[in-house]
Amino acid sequence: MSISGCAGKEQRVAPPAAIPLARAVAVVNDNIAAVGGTLRAVGWVDGSFVDADGHLRSYNVDAVLFYLEPGHVRFDLKSFGTRRFLFGSNGSRYWFYDQSRDVYQCGRHDAEDELSADMPIKPRQLVDALGLSFMSDRDAADGTAVRMVQRVGDQYQQVLFMVSDGLSRPLIEKEYWLDRFPPRLVRRVVFRNGNGEVELESQLDDYRAIEPGGATLPSVMVANWPESMAHMRFRVGKWAVFGQVGPDSPQFETPAECE
Repeated sequence: MSISGCAGKEQRVAPPAAIPLARAVAVVNDNIAAVGGTLRAVGWVDGSFVDADGHLRSYNVDAVLFYLEPGHVRFDLKSFGTRRFLFGSNGSRYWFYDQSRDVYQCGRHDAEDELSADMPIKPRQLVDALGLSFMSDRDAADGTAVRMVQRVGDQYQQVLFMVSDGLSRPLIEKEYWLDRFPPRLVRRVVFRNGNGEVELESQLDDYRAIEPGGATLPSVMVANWPESMAHMRFRVGKWAVFGQVGPDSPQFETPAECE
């Protein structure tokens, strides 16, 4: 006899009460701050994107990610020891290497030109997709004020970032969906363009502590970039912190091809 009195039906557990917005933001930011250095993630990536020629490109590779807050990124994707793709960003530049074309696509953060059509993913958006960006009431790009509001659902607390389009009309720029169950961290990230269309959407799962008492980070990320028709799943085997890797370390050095 079923103790629940309803054999064969799954019992749903009600989530804890929602917490105030300021506290929810602090939980996420305190967890990121606990990293305390350069992150390295080792794992596996599979995905696809449509290149500038309109061809669908698929891949299944080994991956190593280095990240130092706020914008130093190195995402190295290899197959049997051969580099397939390299995404990178430092304080001034960003780059993308595609082995099939043996060419670097490069740019400067302070330039007005658009990212190359051959760059399916913006390097710094990998950080956003992994939920590793601090939540702030200031826009990271230009420092303008951003209004954060909260919307509570059955399982998530959604932190919405509102901006103005210059005509006093509020727009939702991005959304962070926080789990209402402990540890109350980011489960979904959505970035939107000026038309309200999704620019980036990611889902995060299997959070684990880097070390006892350390930051808790996702082991699975599934992300989509609809505009470039890019899809990526990143399964992290191990997170670690490398304090000896700084902003001037070789991992974040601008490639000679991009100088």
